[in-house]
Amino acid sequence: MKFRIAIAVASLLYGAMCWGQAGAASSASNTQAMNAQNENNLCRIYFSMPKAGQVQQFEAGRRKHNDFHRSQSDTWAWNTFEVETGDYTGRYVTSTCGHAWKDFDTWENKMGKADATDAAANMGPYIQNGTNGFYLYRADMSLAPPSATPAPRTAVTIYQLKPGAAADFIATVKKINDALSKQPDWPKTSGWLQLVNGGEAPNFVLLNSRQNWAGFEPLSKTVRDVLVETYGEATATELLKTLGDSTERIWTEEALYRPDLSYVPAK
Repeated sequence: MKFRIAIAVASLLYGAMCWGQAGAASSASNTQAMNAQNENNLCRIYFSMPKAGQVQQFEAGRRKHNDFHRSQSDTWAWNTFEVETGDYTGRYVTSTCGHAWKDFDTWENKMGKADATDAAANMGPYIQNGTNGFYLYRADMSLAPPSATPAPRTAVTIYQLKPGAAADFIATVKKINDALSKQPDWPKTSGWLQLVNGGEAPNFVLLNSRQNWAGFEPLSKTVRDVLVETYGEATATELLKTLGDSTERIWTEEALYRPDLSYVPAK
């Protein structure tokens, strides 16, 4: 899951300005509704690239660190994925999701220092480089609800947006979803992440769950086909143009879920 996505603290202010483009009253209403819908949809995601020739040592260290979470009776799940295609092939991604901001204070107070010490001891020597960030699962932009059980594979598309383009991009995605949701045969497997702290902004990630490689086969209809059927040729062209005009760069990759490197608390 290449998730090279973005938004540092200054980007939070930027995001607020984007929502404000529709007018003060509308902006406040939209922001409150979005915040309420996504209140407990925060993720923290760690990216780790093992040193050359030390993948086995890194994976062994990841398992030992999972044992640490188990010994602490950690109630949070930490799911690990391996990027298999694209520029970041070989990178490992570990995420914990379904939280509110205040939850991270509670978790840090309980086991933050011990967790960092154990991770540094068991994985640190084998990591070439790593980073982490906070991401919001945008349920208001997604066809699929947040899932506690990851799919075997995930198709990942990253959108690096142009400055000032977030509001138009979000509105366009929602209108496209309105059309796709009405298609009975269209798979409702897509979800959007927005990085809210930890990098360059604005940046969004589209995740599509796949059971296997066969799931990457093209569908009988394209997104454009559905938009033309729903809105007509002119509106379909306008929506896709807005996506293109909003986007600085797009790249894709595939992420394999690694249950053997994941920690899931006992029920």
